[in-house]
Order: sequence, then structure tokens, then C-alpha cells
Amino acid sequence: MTDQEGKSTKEHSLTRDWPYSVRLISAVLWLVLGLGLLLLARPVWNLIGLALITAYLLQPLVEQSARLRIPRVLSAAVLIVVLVVLLTLLPIILVPALFNDIEPISIDVDALWNGTVLWVNQLPNAYPGITLLGFELGFKPFYDEFFAYIDSLGSVIQIGMPTNLAGFLQDALSSATQVVGVATLVATNVIGRVAVIFFSLILLLLLTYYFTTDLPRLRRTVVNLAPDSYQPEWAELWRRTGSIWNSFFRGQIALSIVVGTTVWLGLSIIGVPGALVLGILAGILEVIPNLGPVLAAIPAVLIALLQGSTQYPEMSHLTIALIVVALYVVIQQLENYILVPRILGGSVGVHPAVILVAVTVFTIQFGILGAFIATPVIATALTWFRYYHARILGRQPYIKAIPEIPIPQKESAPEAEAQLDSEQPIAVGDGEDGEEKEKLVSIETQDGGSLEMPAEA
Repeated sequence: MTDQEGKSTKEHSLTRDWPYSVRLISAVLWLVLGLGLLLLARPVWNLIGLALITAYLLQPLVEQSARLRIPRVLSAAVLIVVLVVLLTLLPIILVPALFNDIEPISIDVDALWNGTVLWVNQLPNAYPGITLLGFELGFKPFYDEFFAYIDSLGSVIQIGMPTNLAGFLQDALSSATQVVGVATLVATNVIGRVAVIFFSLILLLLLTYYFTTDLPRLRRTVVNLAPDSYQPEWAELWRRTGSIWNSFFRGQIALSIVVGTTVWLGLSIIGVPGALVLGILAGILEVIPNLGPVLAAIPAVLIALLQGSTQYPEMSHLTIALIVVALYVVIQQLENYILVPRILGGSVGVHPAVILVAVTVFTIQFGILGAFIATPVIATALTWFRYYHARILGRQPYIKAIPEIPIPQKESAPEAEAQLDSEQPIAVGDGEDGEEKEKLVSIETQDGGSLEMPAEA
């Protein structure tokens, strides 16, 4: 065997493909390992999600800085510092304003409670029963059971209360050692919680910085994981996913600001106390479709019904409450027919009932952050499901979005040599197949024939 043949055999053995079973087992093992690491990282899921969201929102500013030849590392660091300063100053400025806003709210709780108790006590006389189709249905058994339940609650509250001050002091002194132990335990827990919060903030800042600087590289890495022939549609899938998150985040933030500001201005004009707080609440609850505006309207209507208006004190509380209801209905209609189509558009494309269920589940599992990301997560899941559904059925998922790209095929050795020969430069001449023909001269022989010889000869 020659050296060239040995080298060819060695290269062939190094580039030989894995069997299908080996590749399948390797893929399953890596998938199990990835899921295991994902479960181990569950305590920091909220931090990773918040860092990704922040980095994604900062990407337009970082990209604009890159066009101005400002390094991504520098622009990301400056933007994060500015964001931290703004988040630090926001409570300092906003909290006093909120306290000043809710200060005019003065609801007489004792009078409200006494009025409610008086109304409940008058129910047996005002509504003793009803007559339906000649049959009289009395409510007295229900009233008796209800009042017995109220009396039992009062007796439960009184159980365990000290009969005099001396007995109370004696019980307090006897448990002094327990109080000291409890105080020590509480102090330890507080210190530990503060340390956890501090390190969580540091981790959040670092993750946000790294995601902000390396998000495009991370996207390219994920696309390159797919085979070469599938990378165009894989890139299109990620482009559509990014479009969902981009449209939702920027659209939802703009929508929350518009609705919150409108509610604040409308309630301020009506004269409802706490207009600023109610406007902020309306903006926050915008993440919950359909149900969010209803939940935001409930406290505004209650305050208007109990407190009335500071701008129009001569109007009854019921009239002010009805005006507030009308304001929220008008804002909701403007949002559905004007703001949502223009700001969010049809980028999410998920039924409101599905979004409502998703928001409820994500809020229970992940809190406020879960409520915020529930809609784009469900929309992303549906986009990926459509892609895999098309692939499972043997269809092309993005025929119109991706131009047809020929898939290279392996050629046999004779075909490859013929291809190489055909790619060699061809001399132009007078002969057939492009071959150059030598110039010949005709010479007569002695027997009367002719002989063709090269001209140079």
C-alpha cells in the first residue's frame, strides 16, 4: 500500500459518519442532561428570565450604539448603570407622590361597619321571604343560621383573651425567654434574607450585562446547531420568535403607559381621590387581557361610591361612581378597537381565553413576572408547535419566507473526475467539441493521391 493510499484510508476512517443508533442515543443523553441542568437552575429561573427580558429591551439602544462605532461592552455597561440609577430614584420620587395622592381618601370605617351591621339586622324584617307561583318561601331559617354563625365567630374571638391586666402581664413575663429566642431567630432570618437579596441583585446585574453584550452571538450559536440544509428555516423560526417577544414587550409597555396615563387624567378631572395610584394600577393590570381592566376598575368605583368627588362635592356618590364606570368602559373600548390593533397588532395571535388561563397559571407559579411573560410564552409555544407539526407531516413550514436552496449531494468518483475535467479551460478552435485543430497542407503524391501534413512540416 502506498503512502497516498494509506493517507486516503486514514482520512476516510476519521470522517466516517456515526451510525443512526449512536446519534440517537447521544441526542437523548444530551437532552436528558440539558433538562437536568434546567431543573437544577430552577431557583434562579426568575433572575434569568428578568435578565433576558431586560437585555432584550436594551438591544435596540445597544445596536444603535454599535452603528456609531461604540463597543457593545461599553454601551451595555453604561445602559445598565443608567437603568440602576433610574430604578433607585423612582421609589424616592414616586412614594411621596403616592402618599400625597391617597391622603384625601378618608373613609369612615366605623360608620361603614355600623351601617352594614344595621342593614344586615334589618334584612329579616325587610325581606322575610318571597312568593313564587302561589308558594311562600320564608328566609327565617337561613337568617337564624347566619346569625348563629356570626355569634360563634364572636365567641371564638373572645377565647384566650386575658380577664385582667395582671394576668396578661404574668403571661408575658413567663414567656420572656421564649421571646428572646424568637427575636434571635427572626434576626438571623432577616440577615440571611438580606444577604440573599444582595447576591441576587449582583447576579441579576451580571446576567443582564452578559446577555446584553452576547445576545446576537447566542442567537447565531443556536442557529448553527441545526444542520446546514435546515439553518435557513431554523433562522426564520427564531426570527418569528423574536418578533413575537419584540412586539409584545414594546407594545405592552406602550399600552400600559397610555392606559395608565389616560385613567389618571380621567379620574383627576372627575375628582376621584387616589387617581395616580389607580392609574398605576390600571397600567400594571394591562398585562391581563380583558380581566385586567375590570379588576382595575373595581377599587376606583368603590372609592367613588364611598368617597365621592373632590372636584364636584355637590354631586351624589352614586353619580360619581356611574361616571367612573363610564370612563373605564370608554377606555376599554378605545383600547380594543384603536390602541391594541395599532400598538400590538396581530403579532401574538393567541385567543384571549388561552391567554387568560396562561396568565392565571403563570402568576400562581412565578408571580408578577409570570403574569408579564405568560402571553409571549404561549405565543412562542404555538409558533414552535406549528413548525414541528408541519415537519412531522412532511410539509415545508416556511415556503414563502425562505427561498428554495438546493441541497448538495455526494457524487461518485467518476462523476467527480468528469466534473473536474469539464471545469478545465477549453481551447477555442475550429474542431468539434471545442478542440483546436492543427493547420494541415495537402501534398500530391506520385500515384496521383494526396497526403495531409502539418504546415510546419
